[in-house]
Amino acid sequence: MLTRRDVLQRAGTATALATTASWWLVRRAHAARQQKLAVWVPTALAPQVDKILQEQCFAYAKQAGLKENEIDYSIIGSGQMLPKLVASLEAGNPPDIAMIGPSLASLYHSQGHLLDVTDIVEKMQKVPGGLFSASLTDVTSKGKAYAIPHSVSPWPLVTRMDILEAAKVEPPKTWDEFIEVCKKLQKTPRLTGYGMCLGLQNDTDNNAMNMIWCYGGKLVEADNKTVALYSKGTVEAVQLIADMFTKHKIIPKGAISWDNTGNNKAYQSRQVIFVLNPTSIYAHLAESDKELYNVTGLLPVPAGPAGAVEEVSTGTLVLFKHNPYPELAKGLAEYWMAPENLRVTIEEGDGRWGPPYKGMYDSEFWKRPAFEHWRVMLERGRQFPYPGTTNAATGEVLATYTIGHMLHRVLVENWEAEKAVEEAHKKVAEIYARYQEA
Repeated sequence: MLTRRDVLQRAGTATALATTASWWLVRRAHAARQQKLAVWVPTALAPQVDKILQEQCFAYAKQAGLKENEIDYSIIGSGQMLPKLVASLEAGNPPDIAMIGPSLASLYHSQGHLLDVTDIVEKMQKVPGGLFSASLTDVTSKGKAYAIPHSVSPWPLVTRMDILEAAKVEPPKTWDEFIEVCKKLQKTPRLTGYGMCLGLQNDTDNNAMNMIWCYGGKLVEADNKTVALYSKGTVEAVQLIADMFTKHKIIPKGAISWDNTGNNKAYQSRQVIFVLNPTSIYAHLAESDKELYNVTGLLPVPAGPAGAVEEVSTGTLVLFKHNPYPELAKGLAEYWMAPENLRVTIEEGDGRWGPPYKGMYDSEFWKRPAFEHWRVMLERGRQFPYPGTTNAATGEVLATYTIGHMLHRVLVENWEAEKAVEEAHKKVAEIYARYQEA
């Protein structure tokens, strides 16, 4: 496997996914460019990954003939990317290229902001094994690609295996067992069972939707038109979350105001036993706390009446239309997504994300015990609007934290679960209806 040093040393040569334009065209664009190449990347919540991505960006710049001071590279704090993008688009000055989460690409495409990147995605499909289908649903429309799949990752139950083993407790297989295990093992206020994000953030939306699936609920039907949130299963899941918070007290009180880093910090500071999250926590521990890293398990999600299923999130790269020199941004995207470069990001980054390339899972890295359940979770995992697919309406539901507001009705304003679900259903239906009319 190439290392980070290898990638940097060979920065003057083209990578396997070299830019589709001839290099003299890129250099000509550079010579005429009056502005810096603006690159926005959200913090990976794993410092080594932030460093690798930035190093690769400047390695690409060297290859493309750009000077370091001609790159405006910004690492955006968690929870800040969305409001910054909204503000930049309103001002007509978005970045040239940005890394964003699921469904936002669909939303920005529907608003006419994104460049066509079909040529890049078609080239990626030719990499041995091709791309996971889950990585493509959010980036394609009518046979064209308007975003580039960067990663695809399940949300495992991040678990303090040392605490379970010391108490001779088996990992919980159902949510009912999960509650009992939390109650038995927690030692409040120093140690609480479940670090569930409950703030108005997308971690909250995703954690809640995962439990809604387990209880038979869903956001929308497979036709991508019929909103289905208001159901017995959704009400049961919302009531269970409320019971975890108020009755069983296995979720920290402060979780109601957490941003997307709150659950990470709670686990990394040893204040909770379980967290439902992508592997940013695990990757961060590789650098910050090797002892905790070695006793952290990435387990399947507990089952509800409708079974056990994990969330699968996708990361995408988007190029905004305002960019007068798109080949530079395209070149960076291709450099990052070249398999040998992405492998460095993924594996030296300790699995912060899973690669979208099927063929990348044959390395020794993915055979480590920590990733024992990864492939199963990836194959049975669902994206937020399942059984529907991600689209612009999904993007607005996530961008407005509709599910989080639904939980706040119950947890903060003491609404009945059914009333809160019914209100959220109406809001989602209004959003989906608006996009159907468009």
